[in-house]
Amino acid sequence: EQPLRQRIGGVLFDYGETLVEFRRPHQALAEAEERILAVLAASGRSVPSGATVRAIQERVEREVNEHQASGALDEIDVAAASFRAYADAGLSLDGGLLDEVLRIEQEAWWQGAHLDPETVPLLDALRGRGIRVGLCSNAPYRVQSLHAQLAFIGLDSHLDAATFSAEIGWRKPSPQIFEAAMRTLGTAADRTVMVGDSEAADIAGAHAAGLRAVLLSRSGQRGSGQADAVIAALHELPGALRNMGIYLN
Repeated sequence: EQPLRQRIGGVLFDYGETLVEFRRPHQALAEAEERILAVLAASGRSVPSGATVRAIQERVEREVNEHQASGALDEIDVAAASFRAYADAGLSLDGGLLDEVLRIEQEAWWQGAHLDPETVPLLDALRGRGIRVGLCSNAPYRVQSLHAQLAFIGLDSHLDAATFSAEIGWRKPSPQIFEAAMRTLGTAADRTVMVGDSEAADIAGAHAAGLRAVLLSRSGQRGSGQADAVIAALHELPGALRNMGIYLN
């Protein structure tokens, strides 16, 4: 049975491994470590070794990964986890100092974000057809840095909205983050499509929130079949939307 053709108001995209690829920026992280040590020294605190700072960061990263692997829908508080890790290492950081340390660390990670060359042309093409485009991303890190990262990689001016789990407190596939993303984007569930690379987070989560969903599978594997469409590259999205019965002028 062919679906009735309809117009949509918006498309939400996952961020990491959908619009951007992340690679660990070893040099930038090493330079950030030196800046963090300098900030701690300037605060009058006893300065830990670089190895201690790395161990603290690795502990927090491990806690983040474990939280994600657990399937918990509430988002981890990275600032609180970092505060505990520094305190356990003998460094009590007030809110302002901790925020500065996290800002330095997160800005280093910007160097590891590599924009898919098909991202901007796709976003601009959709917006040119009157469709609003936004992000709906599981990212538990410093909110200001996440939004600033979009400007750093040149993506912010091609988006109408961006919603990160860090600012909502809920992770995909929780309906709460999809509802927040649609509020920010200004669209309704029955007129919004989600695009992402995770069947569990992006496809199942979007369906539970009343959206249709397109799986990005660069490997070419079709997945379990729960997605409304499967694409192997971003430039295939407009054709997939048309095949789903969505009218694009």
